[in-house]
Formats: sequence, C-alpha cells, structure tokens
Amino acid sequence: MKHKFLIRKDNEKNQLTIQEFAYLDKESKTREFMVFDQDSFSLLCMETYDGKKMRSAIKKGKETLVSELRTEKMFPIGIYVDKIAESVMELYGSKGMDTLELLFDDKEFLEMNNSTSET
Repeated sequence: MKHKFLIRKDNEKNQLTIQEFAYLDKESKTREFMVFDQDSFSLLCMETYDGKKMRSAIKKGKETLVSELRTEKMFPIGIYVDKIAESVMELYGSKGMDTLELLFDDKEFLEMNNSTSET
C-alpha cells in the first residue's frame, strides 16, 4: 500500500495538521509498472496538534516529538514517523514553508527490511 502524509502548519491558528492518505488501487497488483495517480488517494485519518506543544516537543528532541505525533488515531510505523518528525522539525525551522507532502510505499519498506534480514 502507498501512503501520503500531508503536513500543514497554520501559524494563524497555531496548529499543525497531519492527514494520512492511502492508495488502494486493486488493479495495481496485476501491473508490473504502476502510474502513481495522486487523485486516487483516500483519506484514512487526520490529526490536529497544538502548535505550542509541537514547538516544545521539538526543543526536547526527536523522541519527544515522535511521542507527541503518535496518537490513537495516527500511529505510523517507525521509519515513517521518523521522517514525519523530521519534516515537522523542518516546517517549524523554516520561514515561509507551511506544507510538506511525504510519499511512502510499503513495498519498498518490506523490500528494505527483507534485504537487511538476509545479511
């Protein structure tokens, strides 16, 4: 399954919103090469965070930020949440940037895990 995380920082509302989407194309299993159609993603969940808590967690470090980002509704796997945390840190560390999009493919993650377990 392919995942898309849309991360938005809203300075006016002092909030961070993360939306998780999934690409659930049944036909893709039979195709060798799949075209990645952005409009075919379905929203799985959305979480809104207090901007003050995010800034505080960032100051305490990545592990604290990961703990804040993981909730009952949103609990991405380790490799994904690490990249999400890095992206949140990037958003709060930049001026002018307020949105980031991350794309993940479970197949790549599984292949990476499989190759590291064989060595």
